[in-house]
Amino acid sequence: MAFVSNDEINAIRAKANIVNIVGSYIPLTQRGKNYVCVCPFHDDHSPSMSVSEEKQIYKCFSCGATGNVFTFVSEFENVSFIEAVSIVANKCGMELSKNAYISNFTPAFSEEKEIMELSQKFFANNLRTSVGEVAINYLKERGIDEEIIKEFGIGLSLDSNDSLYNLLIKKNYDSKKLLEIGLVNSVNGKIYDMFSRRITFPLWDKDGNIVGFSARVYRGEKDVSKYMNSRESKIFKKGETLYNYHNAKTIAKREKEIIVVEGFMDAIRIASIGLKNVVALQGTAMTNEQIQLLKKLRVKVILCLDNDNAGLTATLNNGEELVKNDIETFVIRLSGKKDPDEYILANGGESFIHNVNNPLTFFEFKMNYLKQNKDLNNVEDLTNYINDVLKNLSNNGDSILREVTLNKLSKDYDISLDVLKSRLEQMKPVEIKKFEEIPKQEKQKKDAYTIGSEKILYFMMNGEEYIKNYQKRLGFFSESLYRELANEIVYFWEKNKKITIADFITYVTDNVTIKDKVMEIVNESINDEITIEAMDEYISAVLKIVTKNEIKRLKSIMKKELDVDKKMKIALQIAELKKEEV
Repeated sequence: MAFVSNDEINAIRAKANIVNIVGSYIPLTQRGKNYVCVCPFHDDHSPSMSVSEEKQIYKCFSCGATGNVFTFVSEFENVSFIEAVSIVANKCGMELSKNAYISNFTPAFSEEKEIMELSQKFFANNLRTSVGEVAINYLKERGIDEEIIKEFGIGLSLDSNDSLYNLLIKKNYDSKKLLEIGLVNSVNGKIYDMFSRRITFPLWDKDGNIVGFSARVYRGEKDVSKYMNSRESKIFKKGETLYNYHNAKTIAKREKEIIVVEGFMDAIRIASIGLKNVVALQGTAMTNEQIQLLKKLRVKVILCLDNDNAGLTATLNNGEELVKNDIETFVIRLSGKKDPDEYILANGGESFIHNVNNPLTFFEFKMNYLKQNKDLNNVEDLTNYINDVLKNLSNNGDSILREVTLNKLSKDYDISLDVLKSRLEQMKPVEIKKFEEIPKQEKQKKDAYTIGSEKILYFMMNGEEYIKNYQKRLGFFSESLYRELANEIVYFWEKNKKITIADFITYVTDNVTIKDKVMEIVNESINDEITIEAMDEYISAVLKIVTKNEIKRLKSIMKKELDVDKKMKIALQIAELKKEEV
């Protein structure tokens, strides 16, 4: 396997007109030489994003999103950079080289990826053997057909006579690495397969790389856990993944909603009835990493956790966190069965789909939750309930929801609307950040040297003549980040014999520090007129500042110097520098 080369990526970028690619996602309107559209990266109500066909980059003047065709697709589709390259290539009618490695795994983890993929093929093949017939029959009895088996990569781990460990050792993989990533276990020095005699289900990261397995008993074994999961490793962090996310994200964007369940079998069952926009937490508590994955989709979330006390509490807690993160949240509480898997088997897919089409808002769910263990015919309980509702309402910025809720409380419990409004006004609301509000950050003022240096770097990204001008007149930055960026620009130009901002953005994608600075510089300078004369002015300004600082430094040294001859030499240096100032 090989990674996609920079030459191949540049060829794709050169063929991909950013106007056509962005326009395939969002309607564009031409204004002058640029195009404008509603920004998809924040809740934009007027065209804030500008797309430059000339520079092949985009910029949102509201939220600051900036980049080239690959970064746009990566952010919009919520995929890795290299997957975005593949998508852009397809849109342009190009194909990546057959041995291209489309993955978000770093080169350091490429062997782990190979091991996981080989293990998955081994397990899948086992299910097709005569030994796998019992497991196949078990799955069919559970309503898991061939299509679902294939879609979710379901397989079978055999006993020690035909072990995965033996296969991987024959392939010259290190047993220590197999232990580290949780495919095997060691007891008293003896190594054996972690998932022996179990049906296996691959676990993927957000980009679709297999990072672990979950495995289930199927022959009625006693005194063993029903499920066994991969332990956390350098490639598998349970709290950073959502089961089936890599498959569900595109469909969720199309459907504008995603269903969140607890267990992976719930997700598989829901997918089997045609709802593919489903992910599983593989637990009850939602981590911040999982919330951020959901937030990136910019769709509503439907929580459908288990119908037990733990699931009820998790729905409340997870819903609160989702709402805090400005995610539109809905809730389904199934009746009669413990989880969606059991519910669908008992009631059928149509009944579940009806629930999905008629969820409660999280606020409605919470109002129902607040009624628990309260006798609303009792004055004290009713008072406590209404105060709880008003308290939650005070923290909600939706004026329509407030009005509807107050009217409903007034009607249901025969309480004066004025009294309810008065009580609500007495409650101090917690300030809630609205989704459409873009956080205003205090912009740190840049000094003249910083401004000049960043403008020079911007000019350099625009062509050979500006790089040569830098080399001839300046050639060096005292600030290490600017120096590193200048060196990268020069290296890119020398290697490729040309440079554009769009291509350079692609080149620095893997260097987060450099990339962030490039995006910042481009964002602030995109509308600048690009001429040698303008660049010369910035270089002159920077040189004056450098000279002034050097004079200041030398004067400080001279003040402390006791040797008369050395003082004289420093004085002469200062005199020469002052000539340059003129």
